[in-house]
Amino acid sequence: MLDASDPEFLLTRPEDMRAALFELTHPDSHILVRDAADREMAVLVLGADKQTRQFFWRPRDYAGADFEQSDSMGLLSGTTFHFHATAYGGVQIRFRVQRPEVIYFDDGSAALMSPFPDRLARIQRRKMFRASLAASVGRCQASWRPAPTEKPISFSVRDISVDGVGLRVGMAVQALPERGTVLEDVQLDFGDLGQLSARLQVRNVYPISGQPMTQASGPDEPAPTHVSLTGEPPMSHLGAVFLDLNARQENWLQQVVWRLEKTAR
Repeated sequence: MLDASDPEFLLTRPEDMRAALFELTHPDSHILVRDAADREMAVLVLGADKQTRQFFWRPRDYAGADFEQSDSMGLLSGTTFHFHATAYGGVQIRFRVQRPEVIYFDDGSAALMSPFPDRLARIQRRKMFRASLAASVGRCQASWRPAPTEKPISFSVRDISVDGVGLRVGMAVQALPERGTVLEDVQLDFGDLGQLSARLQVRNVYPISGQPMTQASGPDEPAPTHVSLTGEPPMSHLGAVFLDLNARQENWLQQVVWRLEKTAR
């Protein structure tokens, strides 16, 4: 069972906490706030300000109510409020804040404003949403050097989640690493979204085109013959899982996955 007090999941850097709070602005997030009397209220997180280190939120059923006149939860008089949230993709985010302040916007609407918490627990579930880049061929790239003296192999990223990545490469299956191989220092390039250096473990490799669609069942069995009627070059898929990502890297990568999925719609 994942423990929210585990140092692996605790974030204390303001930029990391802001990124986690940003996850909660996704409309599919589910956020509950509990007060000292263990009463619960569903809320929305509206945004976070990295300059002032404050974030903005309000009850989900706010509907323009006046906080000072209809404060059934005692939000303006309570002491401590605990946030228990399930963010986009299943990440668990937990933290607590003191009594919030009310802020009014130019359009007359209001929200609650709280400073960033001292620390925030972001508990990563390994089975995460996977963004497909099938319609954005070439947008994200990866490269890996088999040995210091060898030329890097370039891949295109086909799909990605915090759990793992699917890569496509113009090579035959026989020329690629086998299942179980650990790929050191794989460079993932997400364009304007940034880059990540990671260790990957190969989970599957299979042909896509330009080579036999089935592979030999044993090392002593000859490879099946294949004749390409269209002359297409070999193309293979390599699926791998991330190894040794820390909480900060997972947090950043989840933001990338979200943005890739959002722009791919």
